[in-house]
Order: sequence, then structure tokens, then C-alpha cells
Amino acid sequence: MVLGIVKGTMVSMIDAIDGNISMTSEIVDQINAVFDFRVPRNWQYDPTGAEISWLTVSLAGWIKGLLDRYH
Repeated sequence: MVLGIVKGTMVSMIDAIDGNISMTSEIVDQINAVFDFRVPRNWQYDPTGAEISWLTVSLAGWIKGLLDRYH
């Protein structure tokens, strides 16, 4: 589930930067979060606000946790 969300977010960000899709405010927030080394909100919470993954302060720590859980 989380891997699918991460992949979808990354594809959307790339498509928006390339001009293939509209740059929405949500995508801008996701791009800004990654640029600032923060975890995008949609990687941690679903639209209802329920937690769907672990909470960490930094993007690096979150990705390490993702890789550890994957292995």
C-alpha cells in the first residue's frame, strides 16, 4: 500500500514538472516537502487523516524505515 502511494506520488511529481499533467496545490506541497527533506503528508496519512505509515521527522529516516520494512 505505502509503496504504491510513494510510486504514484513520484510519478505525479515528475509528470507535473514535465508539463504532462496540471500542477495542483497538492503536488506543489509534495514537491516542496521532498525539496525540504520532509516526508510528504500523503505518505503518512490517508485523506481521512488516519495514519498509514510510520511517523519520522526526516525524509531520510522515513526512507530508511521503508527499506528496512521492505527487506
